Amino acid sequence: MSDGCTIAAKRVGDGLFLLKNRDLVYEDFRDSALFDDTLFAVSGVNIGTGTKAGVSIGVNKWGLAACSSTVLIKQADAYDFLLEEILRKAKTVDKAHDMVSDSLRSGKRYQWCNFVVGTLEGVGAIEIGEGVCELERNPRSITRANHHMKLPTKDVVLKASKEEREAGGPLPTSEKRHQMATKMLESASSLRDMTAILSTHSDSRGFDSICRHRAARIRDNALMGETTYSYIIEMHRIGPKKLSFKMHVARGNPCSNPYKEIAIDFDLSSRDKERIIKDFP
Repeated sequence: MSDGCTIAAKRVGDGLFLLKNRDLVYEDFRDSALFDDTLFAVSGVNIGTGTKAGVSIGVNKWGLAACSSTVLIKQADAYDFLLEEILRKAKTVDKAHDMVSDSLRSGKRYQWCNFVVGTLEGVGAIEIGEGVCELERNPRSITRANHHMKLPTKDVVLKASKEEREAGGPLPTSEKRHQMATKMLESASSLRDMTAILSTHSDSRGFDSICRHRAARIRDNALMGETTYSYIIEMHRIGPKKLSFKMHVARGNPCSNPYKEIAIDFDLSSRDKERIIKDFP
């Protein structure tokens, strides 16, 4: 199962927003969460097998948030496991990139993807291809969709089959979503602005739409899917060594479904963390 996701991060003052629309081919998809002393995250899915694997989006107690989007389905490991490892160990964007580089140098291979990672010091995108990765840093904002911007993989993606791209869709539609999100993110500064980005439609509301709607003639667009979940991680500095964390979750299209706010407190008891997991939308 391939995520046709649009993802982004932006620093605003002493805060950070991390955004992700999760576009999947499955109907009635239900996400689940992990919450322990190190991270709060949403479970990932192995796009080769459809089984739960690692994490798709999350934040750790040190103030690093991260999420992923698929570029190409390959015969390789689920990148969701690598993203979980990053959230369990990394405190900086550079450390996250080092962990990806080290894993690839050790011989590991992953589905092609993008990671967007962010802290209150800066944001970045880590692109993963065939045994290689590339980091783009930015002090304020970054966006990605379902193609690489730094790695020279455009020709491969253009020639890929519909099945290899699945919910990622044709390259031009991914490029359009990326351009739209980048332009809107430039002036975005509030939670309302972030929800507006994730609720934005193209004329088709299809592969090129940030908020994607399932086609009426599903047999003609079986791989397009729809936006099954929309996520916003919100982080703020509230003291010299104190951070506050929230995740805003909308199940279904964010243009028509409300976001539920989840307060993330890593000092909660195990029982309270289990309750939050149980009540996940």
